[in-house]
Amino acid sequence: MVKDSVDEWVQFINERMANSYYKIKKFLKEKDGKVHIVMINNKNQFSNEELECANKYTNEIDSIVSSMQDDGYEIIDVKYQVIKDSYGLSENDYYRTLIMYK
Repeated sequence: MVKDSVDEWVQFINERMANSYYKIKKFLKEKDGKVHIVMINNKNQFSNEELECANKYTNEIDSIVSSMQDDGYEIIDVKYQVIKDSYGLSENDYYRTLIMYK
């Protein structure tokens, strides 16, 4: 099988998504029927587009939520807050995501 740059990119993305979940997995509570929360902070480059999917953020949070469900957690709610920040010439959006789960 010949491995090309697309295969390497897909592998990189899959590893990054799995790594995102394992970074927070150690903070998840045992399944005990109670509602728990986990807070995730993320940074994304500012965009001037009027309508755009924050692809990196969306994929990472989706991967985390999917992995939690694969591990048997029930997702109750996902909430987020966007904080705009500019420093010098760069502008960033900071995302705070709260995942409520059982």
